[in-house]
Amino acid sequence: MRECTQCPCCTGVGGYSGIFASTSVESNTVEAYDPVTNTWTTLAALPGGRGRLGVGVIEGILYAVGGSHVLPASDHFYLDSVEAFDPSANTWTTRKPMLTARDGLAVGVVNGILYAVGGYNNQYRYIPTVEAYDPSTNTWSTRAPLPTSRAELAAGVVNGPLYAVGGVWVSLPAVIFQQRVDAYTPRLPSAESVRHPYPYRTRGPWGKGLAKR
Repeated sequence: MRECTQCPCCTGVGGYSGIFASTSVESNTVEAYDPVTNTWTTLAALPGGRGRLGVGVIEGILYAVGGSHVLPASDHFYLDSVEAFDPSANTWTTRKPMLTARDGLAVGVVNGILYAVGGYNNQYRYIPTVEAYDPSTNTWSTRAPLPTSRAELAAGVVNGPLYAVGGVWVSLPAVIFQQRVDAYTPRLPSAESVRHPYPYRTRGPWGKGLAKR
């Protein structure tokens, strides 16, 4: 694919096929969409298939963070793995793993630091954990947690703060969809809660990101 100079390319990374955990198969497929030519191109596959991962981009390098594998009996194996994709070389490199294995997390990037937010841990418990990855030192550190534990949330960065939107709070058999919006500014000691609630109770998508080629 030629370089997209006027707008970024959208990259789809991994995921599950199927509706139910017992029949789902995780994918290692990576595809890039060029909106200028309205075409998709298959890129180098993830080193291992996974679903419910998070994706972020720092200086043109795409990072695939966490996720899970499907195991027998509808169970999941939760991942702490981090892989970095260089679109110019079409190659993946293993980076320092997260401190907490999880899936259903959200990812955002502020000032060159990648933040992994919330998710499910390996006991299938929703967590408030926030960890920060610095690619210049290949290290992870713990940051101020979310005010409330939740998973399957969305994250976005607007003018500095990182916003955590929606998600689910799980206490089986109940699954409660969230309208909550929290804002995290790295220079402050804790997340600011609650911004104006999202108008809908929602759970966020996984595996989304932008990369310029």
